Amino acid sequence: MRRDSPRARWRKRFSAGLASLALCFAGATACGNGESPSETPTPTSTTETVTETTEAPRETETTTETAAEQGNLPDLTGKSLQEAQDTAQANGFYVLTSDDATGRNRLQVLDRNWTVCSQTPAPGQHPTDVTVNFSVVRLGESCP
Repeated sequence: MRRDSPRARWRKRFSAGLASLALCFAGATACGNGESPSETPTPTSTTETVTETTEAPRETETTTETAAEQGNLPDLTGKSLQEAQDTAQANGFYVLTSDDATGRNRLQVLDRNWTVCSQTPAPGQHPTDVTVNFSVVRLGESCP
């Protein structure tokens, strides 16, 4: 059995890719209405009828912008990052970030391996769309 050289295999794959690209392009252009992109339809009449309708303003609960929903953010220091995130989400806070409290910019890949040293904002009532940031250290490290 004869094996193709790497260059020959590459050519076959490249040709197959070009063929499939050409078919995709042909299929995309076949669905058109026969006009080229540069052609624009021209109006057939010079008079147009415009009908205006006015609606009564909708009643809203408040006349100002709707206030963000409030939630109670508990004190999550000392908990694992995973537990802190789960608790914050259970209380309605979904915009969550975390950073390395030591300043070494380590990524928190496994949230269970990190302990929360501090949080921003502080515990209490806050709009649920606020960003909650946890400053964390690896398990076994002390908070700065």
